[in-house]
Amino acid sequence: MNNKSLREKAVLAVLGVVALYAFAAVLWFMSQEEAWKRASKAYDKAKKTYEFERKLIGERQKWNDAYEEEKSQMPTFAFGKATDTTWLQKLDELAEKHHISISQRQPGKESQKDDVLELVIEVKNWEGALESLVKFMHELENTTEGMFDIGYLSFKPSSKKGYLRGSFTLTCAYMRED
Repeated sequence: MNNKSLREKAVLAVLGVVALYAFAAVLWFMSQEEAWKRASKAYDKAKKTYEFERKLIGERQKWNDAYEEEKSQMPTFAFGKATDTTWLQKLDELAEKHHISISQRQPGKESQKDDVLELVIEVKNWEGALESLVKFMHELENTTEGMFDIGYLSFKPSSKKGYLRGSFTLTCAYMRED
């Protein structure tokens, strides 16, 4: 390179700088293409979320009506009346009907979720056949005598052949009269 004239050196330097700028521009456009793809995906996701929420807002009355209908079917108790005996009695009746033996149960404290009250009953020891358990749980979930939800269920084989034993938590939902 020392044999070249100053003019040739200047031309090579300019060509080198132009090549570096072209390389930098190509890299920049490549990275921007990825950013555009990410932004496009984020935009499409935001559009879908917007449409879903718009549809949900449009169905507000439908969901309010469904809520009011469910609420009207919920048992109502007088203000201040203890509910644990009522729920324990219903639990015992359904368990006996389906041949589930409950030997240890404990009601929890009443808690409030919006205008609905809940009482959790911990059944620490039950025993019965699998078929009886399934029928018992089905009736609990579908009875018109209250609103029940089984939140936790555990079981293992019992010492009796063909039986299971375990524990579960039952949530009872109700309302209070104003």
